[in-house]
Amino acid sequence: MNPSLPLALLLALTLPAQARPLSEIIKTRELRACIVPYHPSSATATPADCREKCHFTGPVYDEVAAFARHLGKHIQLKTLRVEWDEQFYDQNGKVDREASYTPKLLANGSCDVFPSRLTKNAWRLKKMDFVTLFPNRMMVVANVALKGRLQSASHLAGLRAAVLDNSSYSTWLLEQNQKRYSAKPVRVALMSVEDSLRAVDAGKADFTLLDSDIAIWTTRHQFKHAYVAFPVGDKDEVGWAMRKEDQDLQAAAAAFFAQQKQSENSELNRIWTPHYGLSLSRLITLVNSTQ
Repeated sequence: MNPSLPLALLLALTLPAQARPLSEIIKTRELRACIVPYHPSSATATPADCREKCHFTGPVYDEVAAFARHLGKHIQLKTLRVEWDEQFYDQNGKVDREASYTPKLLANGSCDVFPSRLTKNAWRLKKMDFVTLFPNRMMVVANVALKGRLQSASHLAGLRAAVLDNSSYSTWLLEQNQKRYSAKPVRVALMSVEDSLRAVDAGKADFTLLDSDIAIWTTRHQFKHAYVAFPVGDKDEVGWAMRKEDQDLQAAAAAFFAQQKQSENSELNRIWTPHYGLSLSRLITLVNSTQ
């Protein structure tokens, strides 16, 4: 250690970074968002292997940028590209579903918010709190060769599925394999969302599970040999994740979402409509009408 360095700089170099409440975000005029570009329906980062100096496009980036502006005209958005599992890493870089802890990137101040549309579920609630953006139903997206054969969740038994690991999709399927499909389990392959969809489109997997927003975008823009078959599971909630302690930041995000849902001409609805072919408010209405 260099004794000639100023004490403040020495402390900055030796002390660990700390999580940041809303007051610190306002004071520093910086909102830190860690984005997972897991599928072009939500976000894309270029260059593909970037970490800090990424150019993000897509609705997830646009949504959190709009929130930064909502917090104040001087608030700058600082983004970090992260992998899916990093959102749940403990201090040792592992995902421990049963343990209660604050994920490393939230605890050390690298991220103030995970805006990449996480589904609220029991094991994640041991680690962070959620602000709901929209209600959701998981959708079965299947190869077109199965059209007419798949009518309900019971018809998935024994089929080949490709889903993202540590996701609400894999969680639901593994639970069903222990219950509903115990006599004839679904054969589950774990891979990225993009690879899962390619496997379904090519007939290498029979189906995948996706949130409603991704399913709508994918069958509208991307894959020609896959279709949305039906919803499965209970209605759930998709939104942004933050530290449990950051109640003020959660309240600010909740107020922002509520404001945006009041008008079809709101900023979030204008972000959604050209991307998905329907507004956020319209998707919420559709999901709430599903049985």
